[in-house]
Amino acid sequence: MEESVNISHEPGEGNYLLGVSRRIHFTRAAAVGLMAGATVVAFSLSYQSAEFGRISLLHWLHQYPWWGWAVLPVIAASCGGLAGYLVERFAPAASGGGVAHIRAVLAGKRTLNWKQILPVKFIGSVLTLGSGFSVGNEGPSVHMAACAGEAFTDWSKLEGHSKRSLMASAAGAGLGAAFNAPLAGFIFTIEELQRDLSPLTIVSALIASVVSVALSRVLTGQLPSFHIRDYPLPPLTALPLFAVMGIFAGYAGVAYNRGLIWSVKFSRRTGLPIWKKGAIAGAIMGLAGWWLPDALGSGHRIAESVLRGDYTSGNIVGFLVILLVGKYVLTMIGYSSGVPAGIFAPLLVLGAIIGQLFGHVSALMFPSIGTTPAAYAVVCMAAMFTAIVRAPLTGIVLILEMTGNQEQLFALILSCLVAYLVAEHARCEPIYDSLLNLELKRDQE
Repeated sequence: MEESVNISHEPGEGNYLLGVSRRIHFTRAAAVGLMAGATVVAFSLSYQSAEFGRISLLHWLHQYPWWGWAVLPVIAASCGGLAGYLVERFAPAASGGGVAHIRAVLAGKRTLNWKQILPVKFIGSVLTLGSGFSVGNEGPSVHMAACAGEAFTDWSKLEGHSKRSLMASAAGAGLGAAFNAPLAGFIFTIEELQRDLSPLTIVSALIASVVSVALSRVLTGQLPSFHIRDYPLPPLTALPLFAVMGIFAGYAGVAYNRGLIWSVKFSRRTGLPIWKKGAIAGAIMGLAGWWLPDALGSGHRIAESVLRGDYTSGNIVGFLVILLVGKYVLTMIGYSSGVPAGIFAPLLVLGAIIGQLFGHVSALMFPSIGTTPAAYAVVCMAAMFTAIVRAPLTGIVLILEMTGNQEQLFALILSCLVAYLVAEHARCEPIYDSLLNLELKRDQE
């Protein structure tokens, strides 16, 4: 009788202990979400202040064109050289965006030395973004958030699955805080980083992302990342155009991926140290910024202008084409230099410009449909993201949360699906797979 009682209590006791273990893990997920959010907010405020200073300086320098054109190249070259030196001297893993490095760590092929990477990534990214490098802030945000998660697991002396789960959750929370998009941060963790659909992983990632974005909204505001007006629901007659635009976005994404990988390989073949490549890239950014300042930095302000419909007149098409080419070339140069730099923001800017151009052409060819060109820009950002990263759910949810516009949902899904299939048909690897393979191949050389 006594034996039967003991046996009957064992399952209940196991479930209780399992429940306690899960509650502890979820509490830890909230803690890494707070740490990730605080890290990303501090970084965002820092680089935005630096960007504001650069823009103000450039406006002032245009009053003195005889010598003003030479100031920004010197500043950007100095910042790029310093950022490259910090990477080369203290934390080589801080080079680039960092998402590929996180995936390698989660796969057990790399380690994450957060004590070295976090300060170098923070300072280096502020230097590059602040001085005008045409790179993104979201990749570094994800990398630094993962470092914050790694720091927490070290302090808590965690190992194994719990450690990896919390670090992936922190990385996704960093994306959520950077874009003010909690669902996108959560889905990015599942779709791109962890790829584990267990309830423990799903809930942990969601908790971390929600807590991170909540902190970000308390400190910086809760409006969507892009402050734009709502666009009406596109008519059914416009859906074929959105599908055609998905084809353009797909091939544009292929060009982005292949151009980026070619640029990185070419940069490495030069044999120059990272600080020299950073200095050269900075000088190019500064020179280009004198004549095309809209191509510098992350491009968030320009993308928002495109999405608001500020570029509506026909004579602006030529400027958008120049901006598209300039942004693409400068992004390839900035990222391939090896300084801390992301690719998210530039690809969204390029997608917005391509969508706006497509919208202008569509309005001329099919005026009866009546869809605003800026609506195409919204959809094309998600399609470009899907073609480049090959994470369609993240792309769709990300743009919905960033714009706060739900009316384009079906058009988003259609364009993203077409862009995905085009990129697959072109046999173009997802960008983070390509970057990861490139890093692992270099380790074997």
